[in-house]
Parts: sequence; C-alpha cells; structure tokens
Amino acid sequence: MRLVDHREVISVIGGGGQIVDVLPAHEFRTAAIRGAIHLPLPKLLHNAEHSLDKGRPVVVYCRDCL
Repeated sequence: MRLVDHREVISVIGGGGQIVDVLPAHEFRTAAIRGAIHLPLPKLLHNAEHSLDKGRPVVVYCRDCL
C-alpha cells in the first residue's frame, strides 16, 4: 500500500482500475467518487474479496480531516 496523487489515480482509473470508497454511508451519499465501489471501512476486509476484481488495480479512497 502507498499514497498516490490525483494524477496517478486518474491513470489507474483510465487503465481499468477500481476505486473503493471507505467513507461511512452518510458521507458516501454526498461525496462519492463517480463509479466508486462503496465498502465502508469496518466492512472492507470482509467484503473486498466478494466485491473486487482481483485482476484489476485498486485505489482506496477516504477523507482525512487533518
């Protein structure tokens, strides 16, 4: 895992990558990235295997209040 900037995210998406948004449901409804897969952080490990294509790169998105 590593941090990426917005240019790299755009490149990953353009290459068929998946965006996973781990925000709580109430934030996801108002701030979702178009096309993102919603896997709230508490459910990420349990649901990722069933929700993601293992053959495609993944970018995980969350918001940091700092």
